[in-house]
Formats: sequence, C-alpha cells, structure tokens
Amino acid sequence: MKPILVVVLLLVAITPTRSMELDELIDLYGSLRPEIIFRTPEGGETIRRMDDGYSRVGVKGKAKISNTLSGFYKYERRVSANDGEDNGAARADNNELRQVHVGLSGKLGSISIGRHYGLYYDFIDDELDRHRSHYSDAIVFGSLFVSNSIRYDSPNFGAVSFGALAELNGADPLGKAIDERVEIAGSISDKGLSVHAGYVSAPDHDGLFGISPTISHRALTFALVYQKLKKTGNDDTLTSLAADFSISPGNRLRIARTIKKTRNTPDLDEVHLIFGSDHKFSKNVLFFLETYRKTTDVPQLSDESAVVAGLRFDF
Repeated sequence: MKPILVVVLLLVAITPTRSMELDELIDLYGSLRPEIIFRTPEGGETIRRMDDGYSRVGVKGKAKISNTLSGFYKYERRVSANDGEDNGAARADNNELRQVHVGLSGKLGSISIGRHYGLYYDFIDDELDRHRSHYSDAIVFGSLFVSNSIRYDSPNFGAVSFGALAELNGADPLGKAIDERVEIAGSISDKGLSVHAGYVSAPDHDGLFGISPTISHRALTFALVYQKLKKTGNDDTLTSLAADFSISPGNRLRIARTIKKTRNTPDLDEVHLIFGSDHKFSKNVLFFLETYRKTTDVPQLSDESAVVAGLRFDF
C-alpha cells in the first residue's frame, strides 16, 4: 500500500472524535474498472484480454480559511486492475499520477496549481467521453492531463461559466524557453440547452478549437462535438454525434459516431462507432457492456472491432 494511504487510514482510525473535521480534510475515494475485451483487428484473429479502464484511487479535502475563502487539495493515482504491466487504457499516459494540485476557492471561483485535468477536455472532450468508454477517450484531441499548470475556474454567472489554464514553460536542450500551453473554455447553459467552446494554444500545434452544443430533454441527451486541430501545412477535424438514453434509474443506453479527417490524407479518414449500455446495481456498483468498430476509407491494420464488458466499483 502506498505510504500516503497508510497515513490517511491511521489518521482516521486514531481520531474518531474528530470525524466531522476529518471528513472534510481527508476524503478517500476511488474507482476500480476491470474489463474483459474481445478484440478483432483488421485481418487478424480475435484476442481475449483483460484491461483496465483507468482505475484510480485518491484523497482530497478542503479547509475553511474565512467566511468567504477555503483551501483545497487533491492527490489521485492510477492503479492497475490487470497484470500491472500495461498502460491500462487505450489512451497512453505513462504518468501514474492523475491529479495532484492545491488551491483556493471563494466567491470569485477557484485557482489551483499542480497537475490537472485539461480544461479543454473538461469542457469539450468530456461531451464525447461522457460514457467513460474504454475507447472514446482515445478519439479526442485534447490533453487529458496537464502538468506544471495553473488553473482558474469561475463560479456560475447566471447561465455562464468559464475557465483558463496555463502550463508553465520549460527550456529546450539549448536553454531556449519553450512557449507555454494556454487553454481557455466556457459554457452557456439554460433550460436543457448548453453550448461549450474552447481553444488551446500549444507548442506542438498551431491551435485547437472545439465547440459542443448539447441538449437534454427528460431521459434523452444529444451532444454534437466539432474540433479542428491546426498543424503546419495540415488540419485534422473531428465531428461526433453522441446520445444517451436512461431507460430507467438504473439502466442506460449510449451511442456515439465519430468521424476523424486529415486534410492531406483523405484516404485515411476514420469512422468510430460505439454502442453500449450500463446497469447500475447500486450507488457503488455498475456493469457495462459496449461494442466498438473503427473503419478507414482504405482499410488499415489499426482498424478493429471489439466487445468490452466489465464491472465498476466506485467509492
């Protein structure tokens, strides 16, 4: 067990009279997501494997500073529910740390420093990844995590909210400063209709823009996601339509169709289709099943079909 978790458990065990205070200072949480995948690559044989859909464990908390100001922190690690040797998800991020930051929050919003979820991901990509699919977070353009960053999130000003994130720059091997990464995003929401927009300026591309209108009516939600990634001499675009439908309080269906295009290589345009369902046994336990299909205008070895089934335990 990691040393920080041992300390947390000892604090909780030896101070029962301060449980109310500790509940705010130390909140242990996690999500375990083992899954079985039946994967059939283009022209290959079906492969049966166990994988991990970003299982994680963390500790977070907050402390009141004044009537209008509080401090907060979060420390979250990825954990492996398979053999411990694989990345654990379709999208590679070899850093075991997920979110590690500390900040202040008040009437004007919150500001924190450390390693965060990407702001663009939260506002734009999350509309496609709303199903927490094994495959959907491998399709999007934004960065899932941004290290060495400062992030600001506004409160809700009526129907409007927004944020900004800056990754502090480093230096190349010659000691020249590298441009900083900057992300800005915002939302307007009213009566079941929301419009999210975001922009990213980063050293590794010439700009990323995204917009995502969503509409919810009773048990049905539609989300449209459009993204354009500008690169030197080339552009990538992503257009996705996703929907989810709650059949009952414990059962949900979801579907998403995504088209990724690269301007200079139209023969490599990709179509991703995800169809899945969830069954919630309780507040903590969920079963999920989904099918996935990726095709290219000119068939590629990376094309595949897959069936994913798994259990998820949240605490």
